Amino acid sequence: MKALIYDTETGGIDSEIHSVFSVGALVGDLDTGEVLDMFEAYHRLPSVEDYVYTPKAIEIHGITPQQAFDDGLETESLRDRFVDLWQNHNPSLLGGHNEDFDRRFMAAQVFGCSRSEFEANFSYRALDSLPVIRLITGHDNVKSGASLEQAVKILNIDMSDFGKNKYHAALFDSICCFRVLHKIRSVFKNEEVAKLLTK
Repeated sequence: MKALIYDTETGGIDSEIHSVFSVGALVGDLDTGEVLDMFEAYHRLPSVEDYVYTPKAIEIHGITPQQAFDDGLETESLRDRFVDLWQNHNPSLLGGHNEDFDRRFMAAQVFGCSRSEFEANFSYRALDSLPVIRLITGHDNVKSGASLEQAVKILNIDMSDFGKNKYHAALFDSICCFRVLHKIRSVFKNEEVAKLLTK
């Protein structure tokens, strides 16, 4: 089962106003845990002055408008990277952690389209790790930003191959999300667990 798992780092929470600062995405096999392809890029807008953001957002992800402008891909190139990842691997699902948030930003700020148009080109079938994590932990009031790190710890997922963990980096969060979903998928494929579920 292949899925495209993605994440955005943004200038705030309003997808109609705040800018996308970076995008990270991967295609992986949820059955084997293998990552087939991935990319991460900052988003270059026409000028530094075009970035719309709150100070809190910059504090969280640490990407400045100048850094995104200097090192980023222009919107069309960033859009092409995402489309290529989808078309080259033909995943059946589009997912992420609090995926609805990222879907709204990708549609409005990267693709310049409505959510329904974005879904028509990719998928309306969303795989979101956030509600699953809340179900597993029993903590329905954990903020989405903290719950991914919490899930990695609770599920004993090793992220040491990426050196120092940096949550709120788009690709790192995508990989964490993918590994969480892979582990959950592995548990539910276990015959003993399947027996418990069918009692």
